[in-house]
Amino acid sequence: MRNTPRASRFGNRSDGFTLVELLIVIGILGVLAAAFLPDLLAGKQYANETATVANFAKLTTGCETFQRNGHGYYPPDDFVDPLKQLQLKSDNGQNTGIESLVAFLSQARASGADFTDTPAQLTNTDGDDNGAILPLLGRKDRVEFADAWNTPLAYFSKTTQNGGFAKAQQIALGEGQVVIANSAKNVDGMPLGKEKFQFLSAGIDKVFGTDDDLSWPEKPK
Repeated sequence: MRNTPRASRFGNRSDGFTLVELLIVIGILGVLAAAFLPDLLAGKQYANETATVANFAKLTTGCETFQRNGHGYYPPDDFVDPLKQLQLKSDNGQNTGIESLVAFLSQARASGADFTDTPAQLTNTDGDDNGAILPLLGRKDRVEFADAWNTPLAYFSKTTQNGGFAKAQQIALGEGQVVIANSAKNVDGMPLGKEKFQFLSAGIDKVFGTDDDLSWPEKPK
């Protein structure tokens, strides 16, 4: 005696999904996506923050090496060598601090930092601003070191003739967009790292001076 397939209210049952079943599956997947997406985004945000803080450490080591190995001062944020040993062309007024830092640290490996192992963090968001070739990088354009969201860092230094902690910096985001960065301060109103230097990231919102900013030294909670 042969077994025959039981007929459903929609006719003979096939091996595939019905439209209703597909809609149910899609609905379940949508619910799961909505439930887990915040955790995924939070994980990515944490990873970006961790990467940016790690780069602060790399840059800090470079600054300390520069100061310790034959210079006696920290890299300036205005392209001006206080000892007048290194002559660098002045820039276009955008990304000045971080471009000056990269330029000074890219002169010699013994007294700087090798940025060739972090090419993804080197950018040039303010267009054509060439100068003398940077020996360690082998390039003339005035590049910036960016955070994990591809925004150039702001760098403020006590070693300055025209910049320093008191001067706001113009940070170019590309495509003509410019934001203003002021140095981060302690609760007493004094700049973080005022005896040395300060790094500042605009964070995920690409706006300086908001709660998601990252800094070295770290701003007290």
